[in-house]
Amino acid sequence: MIEEKILTIDLGTTEIRAALGVADRKGNRKIIAIASAPSRGIKSGNISSVVSVKDAINEALNKLKIESPTPLPNEAYVIISGTHTLSYKIEAKINFPGIQTIQFKDVNDLKNKAERELLEKKGPPVRQHYETMHIIPQEFIIENLTGIQNPVGHSGRELAMKALIILVTKHTKRTIEELMKDCGLKLNGLILQSLAAFYGMKGKENAYFNNNLFIYMGAGTTEYFYFREDKPVFNKYIPDGGNDIIEFILSKLKLNRKEIEKLFLEHGSAYALKVPKNEFITISIGGKLARLPKIVIPALVQIRLRKILKDIKTEIENTDPSMVVNLNKVYLAGGLAKLKDIDILTKKIFKAPVEICQPDHNIQNLSLTPVVGGINYIAATRKPEGKLFEVKNDIIPKKHEVGVFGWFKRLIDQLI
Repeated sequence: MIEEKILTIDLGTTEIRAALGVADRKGNRKIIAIASAPSRGIKSGNISSVVSVKDAINEALNKLKIESPTPLPNEAYVIISGTHTLSYKIEAKINFPGIQTIQFKDVNDLKNKAERELLEKKGPPVRQHYETMHIIPQEFIIENLTGIQNPVGHSGRELAMKALIILVTKHTKRTIEELMKDCGLKLNGLILQSLAAFYGMKGKENAYFNNNLFIYMGAGTTEYFYFREDKPVFNKYIPDGGNDIIEFILSKLKLNRKEIEKLFLEHGSAYALKVPKNEFITISIGGKLARLPKIVIPALVQIRLRKILKDIKTEIENTDPSMVVNLNKVYLAGGLAKLKDIDILTKKIFKAPVEICQPDHNIQNLSLTPVVGGINYIAATRKPEGKLFEVKNDIIPKKHEVGVFGWFKRLIDQLI
């Protein structure tokens, strides 16, 4: 079976990560190579210097070329943070002249209608500045039959859909398109960082997510999804992450940043009560050595991290209190999830079991979850049922897919 090369690039605050994988039409995928480079020109998920970001991307791509036994494709999927997005729950319905068998085209018509109705409802500010990045169906409804995950092949007089739509700013997309062009690549699509991270979880395919909270904790932002009946129903982000904890410690101890980062790596913990109060560490102040109670660093980490987690809980409670009351489990991913005892603090705040997510494909570095998950996500959309989750390729056929031969090619793809 023909395999497709998939190149993903994660524009992280601390690192630019790139991964090359392959996938076939059945959704089988394999990671070929992964590389990273220090991130420059990005702060809290926002691009502050296009030139610096371009240099960092090229550095990561050059490393990937060395690691890869095969040439890289000339197009890429770019993973971006939630700072550039808006998300909404949407519902839409279309009616047919009579009973008919539902096709992929009908699903696309429904998605288009849902998108139009949302943009009309939100008015010019959203319509002029945002476009669709993801439409994630939660369920389809045919007549009065609810809970349908794939309506294609069913018959009825009407088709309805409940979904989560994620919009991205047009400015962000244009900026990244230009970045990719400067790096000799075509932008094939954007993927939300937390969604990519979710698809990068080890063992995700065997799990059922009902009343579960998935939190991706990066250096610049913290993003989260709430799942019901195995589908995301809520998505938000907080413009705070690991770097904000570093800044908080820096404001309290007045040491240089390198010293603070070293202390955070060596003694950082999310739960200070497990640290002995009578232990001390040695720090450097103005070239002189001094003693500092070891509990100070974990205490400051806990204060700042607790606020981030409490803010998430408050936002969820304000949206729908039942989401917290019925919460079954919290999943943590991202670089900050490596922090010692973060599961203890999270469990105490949410009153639910906590699991630290490991990346798929036997990769140990938690920071690589999104770039691996990006490949898994694109591979999943290559399955016949995965077409329901693809936005652009379903709504707008590619040039070579237009006309009689294009129709035949799409038919063969669906049969495969």
